[in-house]
Amino acid sequence: MPKVTPAPPSRFPLRVACIDIGSNGIRCVAAEFRDADHFQVILQDRAPVRLGHSVFQAGAIDRDSMEAALTALGAFRRRLDVLKVSHLRCVATSAVREAANQRELLMRARREAKVKIEVIHGAEEARLVHAAVTHRVPMGRDPWMLMDLGGGSLEVSMADARGIRWSESHPMGA
Repeated sequence: MPKVTPAPPSRFPLRVACIDIGSNGIRCVAAEFRDADHFQVILQDRAPVRLGHSVFQAGAIDRDSMEAALTALGAFRRRLDVLKVSHLRCVATSAVREAANQRELLMRARREAKVKIEVIHGAEEARLVHAAVTHRVPMGRDPWMLMDLGGGSLEVSMADARGIRWSESHPMGA
C-alpha cells in the first residue's frame, strides 16, 4: 500500500474562495479565516451569465454565453489575485454537466482565465448543501428533507446532523 503524505497544516490568516458556475449565474465568494472556526467574507459577487438557456434548448453553450462566462471567470480570477487568495475551488453544475461543448469551456477557462473548473454531480451538490445547512442550522437527530432547486437540476436529500441518508438528483430546474 502506498504511503500517504498528509497535507501541510494551514497557516492563518488564510484566504480561500469558491466560484459556483450555475445555470443562471456565476457566483464568487472569498473569505479570510482568522482560525479554523472564524472567517470574514471579503468578496461576494455574481455575474448573470445564463449558460443553461442555450444548453437546455440546444444542448450546448452558445458563443455569447461562452464568452460572457470566460470574461466573468477572468474578472473573478484577477480580483482573487489582488486579494491574495491562496486556495480556490471552482465548481460547475447542471448546465456545464449537460453541455456538449463542456470540454471547450473547461480548456478555455484554464488557459484564458487561469481557473480550473471541476464539474460536479448531483451527489456532490447535495453534500455541499448539507454542509452549508449544518453550518447554519442545528439539525439535531431528527431527519430533514433538504432541497436545492437550481436553474437546471433539483437535488433532494434526507439528512440529519450526522450526514446525508439518501439523495437524488433530477435534471429539472427553475
